[in-house]
Amino acid sequence: MSESDPVITAYQEIYDVVIPDLDYYLRQIDCRDGCPVNTDPRGYMLALHAGNFMEGYKIARGPNPFASICGMICGAPCELSCRRDRVDKTLTIRAQKRYLTEWYGLGKEAHIRSLEMSYARGSTHPTPNGLKVACIGAGVASMTAAHDLLRLGYAVDIFEMMPTPGGMLTYGVPSYRLKNDIVYNECHAIEHLGAKIYYNVKVGKDITLTELQNKYDAVFIGVGLWKSRELPIPGADAPDIIRGIDYLRVRCVDGEWKINDNMVVIGGGNVAFDVARTSVRNGAKKVTMVCLETRDEQTADEFEIEDGIEEGITIINRVAPISVERDAEGKICGLRVQQIYSLFDYTGKFAPQMIPESQYVIPCNTIALAIGQGMDNSLFDGWDKKEQLIIDRGIIKTERGTGRTTVKGIYAGGDVAFGAALFITAIRHGQETARAIDHDLLGTTPYREYVGEFTELSPIRDKKYLRTKWALPTMQPPDVRIKNNNLVENNYTDEAAHEQANRCLQCHVSPVFDGNLCIKCNGCVDVCPCNCLKLVPVTKMNLDLGEGLLRRAVDNFYGVDSASMSEEEIASMGSAMLKDEDLCIRCGLCAEKCPTQAVTMDAMNYSFRWIG
Repeated sequence: MSESDPVITAYQEIYDVVIPDLDYYLRQIDCRDGCPVNTDPRGYMLALHAGNFMEGYKIARGPNPFASICGMICGAPCELSCRRDRVDKTLTIRAQKRYLTEWYGLGKEAHIRSLEMSYARGSTHPTPNGLKVACIGAGVASMTAAHDLLRLGYAVDIFEMMPTPGGMLTYGVPSYRLKNDIVYNECHAIEHLGAKIYYNVKVGKDITLTELQNKYDAVFIGVGLWKSRELPIPGADAPDIIRGIDYLRVRCVDGEWKINDNMVVIGGGNVAFDVARTSVRNGAKKVTMVCLETRDEQTADEFEIEDGIEEGITIINRVAPISVERDAEGKICGLRVQQIYSLFDYTGKFAPQMIPESQYVIPCNTIALAIGQGMDNSLFDGWDKKEQLIIDRGIIKTERGTGRTTVKGIYAGGDVAFGAALFITAIRHGQETARAIDHDLLGTTPYREYVGEFTELSPIRDKKYLRTKWALPTMQPPDVRIKNNNLVENNYTDEAAHEQANRCLQCHVSPVFDGNLCIKCNGCVDVCPCNCLKLVPVTKMNLDLGEGLLRRAVDNFYGVDSASMSEEEIASMGSAMLKDEDLCIRCGLCAEKCPTQAVTMDAMNYSFRWIG
């Protein structure tokens, strides 16, 4: 090599390393970390598999007063977070929760008994504190806030504009997905706890927010989004155009709404599918959905799309509604659409681009809009502080984590505060706001104190959990289910629930390495099927990451001051075994094959209590 030749050096990869603490191990339970209310699906699935159904139910019910409905219709963000999805396919967490809740019972008495299992602060027999809170709306956000406040001794009155409780659970979820009796029974348990619900009372009409503020120490707004978004095309503002939310509000409680036989539903989200699938059961012989998005871009859950197609619904993607077509008598005879070739511009901004000369008419005699929802602002009629409340992009400006609005003493949660989201997210809003109200009125500062206990397990684990295939519960055949309003999804059989629960990777179990026993044979690295282990010199670790905790740990372990040492001196200190948590499947092979038993499989079991 001459002096002019380039010098090639090996790339020195430096690893960012985290020293695990209890919070770290809790976050490894990905399903729990992904749940808005921190339900521990891992816990109840392991209990289910072990045959301890009562323990499983308690774990499912503890953080969630609406566990039964979540077993039926939850959007299951826990499944999106599930580590098993990185191996093959996520766990069927929601369906297993349904299995447990149906085993326990869905009646009134069962839900009343379940009140004792709540993880919320307080008790079912608190000492009254003399403070009163009003909740507007009897949906999950308000009812959850009431549940938690009642346990702390507050008196809670709920003002509901409809004749029955549940909000969108009752008036927005079709009965082929959720039976109203289940909703009523869970709400009844909260009434049993002490909530007083005043039905057929519309705030802004029958009573004002001013009156509520004068009578109550705090007011929580959890009314949901009850107005269908309008479509600004010719003919879409006519009264014969069905608004999806209004339609569901009637049909979901078995009300009569006559439609013609050929319907077009505009929209591609879950609500649009609720409208379309409800119409199939309401007598429509042909239902067509039109939406701007491609199949992959549609916001509806994949199972909704697949189930809708099975039920005969036609979906036309990448078309934009242009106008409502009418015959000589003014009756609907079609929807004019135009094909589009792109939905967003290069910045990601919504900007549909039409294909020239691609318009055509879809024949139909009924059209329904399901393109989004908005807030009914009549709620604020007659309120003397209306001008102080900030409405931002159609919803109430609300502080995340507390539910506080821009008006003192007024709180909000659910869709009306943060936009359309999952029911489980609204439940979290209710919990967070209850804590904020208690803090604002009584000065409390509660927090959860966690305690973890580590137990060594046998490293030899039956690998059947890796071979068991993903399977959802069976469904009613399409030709049967479209003729009734029974639940389309069957419950798991005992055997299927047991098998599917066993697919859990057990993310609370981790390999632990004892450096005093390790002989650096690299056997654990070689046998790992996921390549998640790596033995590296200390010099390859970023000792100063964050606040330098790793450097302090190394210094304490070796009794040195590594900052003043040369790289050669640090290298002589030894090596470290690193693990990539995203890849580890808890198979235990590293511990099973270690010749010196330097690796053990340790389970972290945790508990918590409220402080403050």
